[in-house]
Amino acid sequence: MTSLKSTLPPQDRPALDHNVEIITPLKVRSPSVPGDPSRSWRSAVIPILLFLMVLGILAAGGHFFIRHLSKHPMNLTEPAHQTAPSGVDADGKTVPESHRTAKLPIEPGNRSAPYPIGRPTLDPEKSLSEKEAADTALAAFLKLKKALEEKGVAEWGGKGYEEMTTLGREADSLLMDNALLAAAAKYVQAERKAAVLADMAESVFQGLLEEGVRALEAGDSSTARQKLRVALMIEPSNGLALENLERAEKLDEVRRLIESGKNHEKNNRFAFAHTDFQEALKLDPDSEDAQKGLNRVNEWIVGEQVQRLMSEGLTAYHNGDYPSARTRLLKAKAFRPDSPEVQNALAQVDAAIRLAKIETLQRNAKTAEQTEDWEQALESYLAVLKIGPRIEFAVKGKDRTLEQIRVAKRIGFFLQNPDALASSRQLQNAIGVIRAAETLQPKGARLRGQLDELKMIVDAARTPIKVMIESDDLTEVAVYKVGKLGRFSLRELSLRPGTYTLVGSRNGYKDVRQKIIVKPGQKALRITVICRNKV
Repeated sequence: MTSLKSTLPPQDRPALDHNVEIITPLKVRSPSVPGDPSRSWRSAVIPILLFLMVLGILAAGGHFFIRHLSKHPMNLTEPAHQTAPSGVDADGKTVPESHRTAKLPIEPGNRSAPYPIGRPTLDPEKSLSEKEAADTALAAFLKLKKALEEKGVAEWGGKGYEEMTTLGREADSLLMDNALLAAAAKYVQAERKAAVLADMAESVFQGLLEEGVRALEAGDSSTARQKLRVALMIEPSNGLALENLERAEKLDEVRRLIESGKNHEKNNRFAFAHTDFQEALKLDPDSEDAQKGLNRVNEWIVGEQVQRLMSEGLTAYHNGDYPSARTRLLKAKAFRPDSPEVQNALAQVDAAIRLAKIETLQRNAKTAEQTEDWEQALESYLAVLKIGPRIEFAVKGKDRTLEQIRVAKRIGFFLQNPDALASSRQLQNAIGVIRAAETLQPKGARLRGQLDELKMIVDAARTPIKVMIESDDLTEVAVYKVGKLGRFSLRELSLRPGTYTLVGSRNGYKDVRQKIIVKPGQKALRITVICRNKV
């Protein structure tokens, strides 16, 4: 018997188990011996036996092949055409040339791959352990690789990314060749490269961000956008990178507006320049060039407005229209708070307004004094003193009006209450008021009239009235505020106007009490005081 491997051409060889040889029966020409039945029977049975032996061998090989595949499933993720393994097996042993597999095509969609011929049988437990190691290393590498790819590592990984990718492909190839331990080792190396790249991500991000900002400041919008977009692959939610990318995307339009604003500014079209710089700042609030341009234009516009307001304010000042002058100069000050010219002009106007107000109040005070309206005069003087606490005429005017008011109030009291003069103390007070009023200046007609009236009341209160008291020489008579008079039949007294009480007393008789009122200018009074009722 000869091997099928040696008798069939390569394209017709079936995929068999490595250790199974296909035995085919030889074609034997046996001479026919006529008339020999036993030879004829052997000729028929031998091919059948040989065919059954071949079927048994094929069944045993198929059983072994299926069992091997259940423990070592093949990786079908490689391209359709695979290169047969080299002359070294998974254990590092050289495989004979006759046992190496040829390049076998795998049709798309055909999930079964040819099993290499001549593969040595592996220890199932050892193969399972190697497979788990390879799977673990592969999973760890793929997890880290996916995280890096989400951060755009292909854009910034450089040589490290290329080395990681190369190691990954080599590991995949080893895995397809079923070199599990070697594949696991390669995956570990690839994972280490990936870990290095992951550690670099933060510093790479900072570098890209700085480069993007520098490009933005230099006006290179293309480079700025490219750097910042890659940076955002690493940190998609970074606010600074997002803000600068937005600026970079608007940079060209911002620069166009700035150039347009400068041209308008050069040609004294400041209103148009103001609009362009303002629009540029709306697109990019952080643009220094736009802000500087807007400041220049605003300065010019403000200068023009200040000059106009100053001119109008000073014109109003010279025309005596101080309120209007002050209004315009205050607007100018709002534009230029620190301008010495504006401050000096405003000080002149304020001084003029202050002086005019003082003069008005002084005139009002004098008018009030002339009409003896001392309260109104005092109010005007106090208003002047609020403007200037040391203004001399207001200080003196305040003192003068206060004295006039004080004397007028005291005179009015006695004129309204003349009976109060019956009291010696009040009479002295009234006399003092008269003396104070005599010294007052100015002395108006109203004051003089009130003073004369008070003098008359005082004179009357000071002039005694004759009072005749009759008695019976038995009654003791006494007059309150005057004293005890004793017993008499007739007694004459001189009493100032006022109210007096007379009391009579006698042993064995009830006391008598009598009240009299002595009025100014009254004629002589006659009063009888006698105790007549016995106890």
